[in-house]
Amino acid sequence: MDHVETFQPYAEPHSRERLAWAILLTAFFVFAVLAVSVPLTARWYIHNATRAQPATVQGSSATTLISMAGAPGPLALQAGGRQENVGEGSTISTDNTSQAIITLFDRSQITVFPNSQVTLQRMRRPRFSRSSRPNEIVAGVTRGRVRATIPPAGERSLRFDVRTPQAHASLGEGSTAIEVSNDVSHVSVRAGTAMVAGQTGQPVSLAEGQRSDVRLGQAASSPLPAARNLIRNGDFENLLAVLPIKQGAIADGWEAYNDQGGDGGEVDGSVEAGTWGSRRAVRFYRSGSNNNHGETGVRQDLGNKYVGDYRSLRLRLDINIVSQSLSGGGYLSSEFPVIVRVNYRDAYGNENHWTHGFYYQNPANYHIENGELIARDTWYSYEGPNLKDLIPNLAFISSIQIYASGWDYEAFVSDAGLIAE
Repeated sequence: MDHVETFQPYAEPHSRERLAWAILLTAFFVFAVLAVSVPLTARWYIHNATRAQPATVQGSSATTLISMAGAPGPLALQAGGRQENVGEGSTISTDNTSQAIITLFDRSQITVFPNSQVTLQRMRRPRFSRSSRPNEIVAGVTRGRVRATIPPAGERSLRFDVRTPQAHASLGEGSTAIEVSNDVSHVSVRAGTAMVAGQTGQPVSLAEGQRSDVRLGQAASSPLPAARNLIRNGDFENLLAVLPIKQGAIADGWEAYNDQGGDGGEVDGSVEAGTWGSRRAVRFYRSGSNNNHGETGVRQDLGNKYVGDYRSLRLRLDINIVSQSLSGGGYLSSEFPVIVRVNYRDAYGNENHWTHGFYYQNPANYHIENGELIARDTWYSYEGPNLKDLIPNLAFISSIQIYASGWDYEAFVSDAGLIAE
């Protein structure tokens, strides 16, 4: 019987079917990814996209320098001048006679006081109105003093940050001053709130009338009263001379001196810092004057400290006059056994000084001007008036002097302060 071969159709593997499914599933996956990612990307972009905003700088006095990003050199803005379209990365610098106001896109303002520098690091608003992001302002202050004034929020909230070499401050609505030196930043809230952080530690929350001091590499201090003492070492600690001296460094921040005036006298007094009873104080002593004028005291250089932004500036010191041989303040009311003198410059560059004296006897009945009668050999605490009210256009304080003047005298002074707020 012959073998009959039957035909078997070719059985193709299922590879084509699997390939088809793979293509279909991949296409579906890509579609699903695109269907999800495109709206999410668009949503992310709508939420996060921002536009850089310009600022306007107006000169208030003298010449302010504006260094714009990409510009070949700084622009000199004169008093009364106005520069618009100041962009991100621009730096505004003032010298000891100039002052400027920066108006930002949201109506916030930064007042740049003399001898100060601020860089507008970031000024942004969301590109789309649907975004829930706040407006953003970041200013860097490298030296001097600025004041940020932030109006109530409008339709969109605001994040306003100030960065210094020592601190990072987030400011709320209101008025906050930031003052920067080589080793410390002071953040003081006049109205509103602020959050302040140092390079270590936790942020500190400030309310109206409070300040925080932040030193380089340290945490922000706990809230302190906004008022602060501009005089360093008012208790005459950290002695640099342990014996009475006629001139030279007597204690940290203080220099002793004698001045005979122009009458040819030769008898100097002595200055001594130390502890008497429970008080640290400085002592002025002079004897054997033969009724010849002399002045013995200490001075502290404040480095032309700008004080124009303070609302209050008050002197305080404790005084004890043991003896004085000259009646009252002398014939010209200028030779008291204790005098405090503030050397200052006004906003127009005029140099002048303000004095206040103390005495315990005046048998000659000399006319007294800028002097105050106190009890002998008794500690008296002096709290002075607001110098901002007494001295028109007070702008800078160059130095403080505390001294005895007249013939023979012995007096002590403790707890010296120039309280600024």
